[in-house]
Amino acid sequence: MEIQPVISPYPISEFLNWQASDQLVISPRFQRRRVWIPKAQSYLIDTILKQMPIPPVYIRFIIEPARHRTIREVVDGQQRIGTIFDFIKGKFTVLRTHNPEYAGMTYSELPEQTQIKFLSYKISVNMLEGVSDEDVLKIFARLNTYTVPLNKQELRNAESFGVFKQTVYDIAFNHLAFWRNNNILTDHEIARMADAELVSVLLLTMMDGFRDTKDKAIRKFYKDYDDEFAEAVELSSKFERTIDTIGEIFSNRLAQTPFRRVPLFFSLFAFIYDALFGLQGYSSPRLTFTRQEKDSICNALVNLGQIIQSQEPPEHYSQLIEATRRGTADIGKRRLRHQYIWESVSASIR
Repeated sequence: MEIQPVISPYPISEFLNWQASDQLVISPRFQRRRVWIPKAQSYLIDTILKQMPIPPVYIRFIIEPARHRTIREVVDGQQRIGTIFDFIKGKFTVLRTHNPEYAGMTYSELPEQTQIKFLSYKISVNMLEGVSDEDVLKIFARLNTYTVPLNKQELRNAESFGVFKQTVYDIAFNHLAFWRNNNILTDHEIARMADAELVSVLLLTMMDGFRDTKDKAIRKFYKDYDDEFAEAVELSSKFERTIDTIGEIFSNRLAQTPFRRVPLFFSLFAFIYDALFGLQGYSSPRLTFTRQEKDSICNALVNLGQIIQSQEPPEHYSQLIEATRRGTADIGKRRLRHQYIWESVSASIR
């Protein structure tokens, strides 16, 4: 049997019409995910309010000849459709974390034009006709065959809906051109959320200094700052200032240095942040970053980069070379790279 779904967009209002006429069944037989937490529900509604896309749903047509009607059975997308219906019924509101404009409002309290846009929002539907339960399971087995396993950041993204995650992704998206233009991350890496992971690690460092940034530690921050993240605005501003300063120092030269590599970019960012604002655990001097100072810092870092890339580096730099090649996320090696960078820069601006 050929099983090729017909793909069509349907507005939310059409789903409501199907439900009102008993033509829609949200099937528990194909329930594949646990019930969503309130934050996940809020995040979905905010996505719709902002007219951004959500994943398609799968619906099976079932003809009931005795009753002369068609039943539409949701076989994948139950939580999405159920969440939309619950919001319209006034069972929950959008969280301030996701949408300050409509926070605390039920559907009926939204402005009329916003309600119209919400009901007009189109959901992509894969329609399955004449398909048995067995065939449905075969379809999903094959779909899952081609699904790339989620990496750690993608898992954190799927599990978190709070303010820390929002801050991370806002910062990551705002610096998309920086990651690309300086060859820090490829488009493929960005598509797999490597930019969000990098920002997560940098935020942890800004807050706590050099520390464990393995998956478990990052998850804890996502959890601890899920509801409130008072430092979000301040840290976002400091992140922006740090990135801008890096851009001013290197101009268009960063991509030609080893500091474009993520482990060394981490150390570059940590150094500039330390020089601007101070890094926990250090009492480094603040730098003023005058034009002359920026030129001196650039020359020092470019020279240090050349040593790192050298086939026969001076013996003094052997530990640094080792710290840039193996176990680069180790706290001790991050501290060592930080020390070498400060030594090189301090010598150049005396």
